Amino acid sequence: MKKLFSCLLLSSIGLPFISSPAEADTNYHVNNSDIIEIFKSTVSGSTTSFTKLTTFDRASNNNVFFEQEGYWFDESQNKLYFQEKSALGVVTGRHWVYDLTESSWSATTISSDTSDTNVSYYTISSSHSDSISTNTSNISTNTSNISTNTSNISTNTSNISTNTSNISTNTSNIKALGEGVAGSTALTAALTALPQTSKESKFSCGVGTGAYSSRYAVGFGCASKISERVDVNAGGSYVFGGSKSYGGGTLDSGVVKAGFVFKLGELNKPTQLSFNESKELKKEVKDLKDKNDEIISQNQKLLARLEKLENIALKFQSSSEMISVATKD
Repeated sequence: MKKLFSCLLLSSIGLPFISSPAEADTNYHVNNSDIIEIFKSTVSGSTTSFTKLTTFDRASNNNVFFEQEGYWFDESQNKLYFQEKSALGVVTGRHWVYDLTESSWSATTISSDTSDTNVSYYTISSSHSDSISTNTSNISTNTSNISTNTSNISTNTSNISTNTSNISTNTSNIKALGEGVAGSTALTAALTALPQTSKESKFSCGVGTGAYSSRYAVGFGCASKISERVDVNAGGSYVFGGSKSYGGGTLDSGVVKAGFVFKLGELNKPTQLSFNESKELKKEVKDLKDKNDEIISQNQKLLARLEKLENIALKFQSSSEMISVATKD
């Protein structure tokens, strides 16, 4: 009988569990022979070690034995239960309890409604054994996931830093782009103020200015009349504050333009005199006036001479009459 029970039971009667005093990777075993001993096995990596927790004093307890399969571990109480058998191998109905927390033995009778007078309790394995295997696998998976997450967190931290830098760069680029667009608008406004055609002279030049959203530009350009139907123009403008760079582009501080104006269809004579025509007309009027004044002056001189001749004639006439009278006498 003793030889029958003389074995070291390496199967787990207690499993590691959360929120109990038992540690992870810890199991409990019983040496159920002439000497009854309780062991704790601890797994560390690939090494398993056994530590004896207690020895059951058979001599002081009528040399009883423990039922070979009648034991279990109550995780909620952190206690080991063993079914008692007499020295003759008869089930007594009592259970011995080893309190892992208090490191003490006690005997108890567990009530049962069985009709068997020699009942042997064989523990039905719970899911804990499978749970340990599952938990071990899950822990390994979680360890791998934690490592992956740590790497991902490091990557995300780097990405966040990069994104922060990119946001700062984009903010700067957006500001520069806005200033560049404002400068371009000011350049365009300055260009539109320049002459496109030359109506009254061969060449016409002008200076233009433009302003938009605190950006200011100045432009200079000329237009030339090639013929009655064709005018050409060219010019440029410059915005103060310099060019603006954004990302991969740049809005320059200067712009130039050139254009042709073609007149199609019948040319309509202007109803108003041009500056040159007015100037020529004024000159002609002045010339006519000068000539008229000259004619008037000449007429006045002729009239004066005529008066002198008339006076001379009158004098001769008077002298002739006097001579004639004297001759008659």
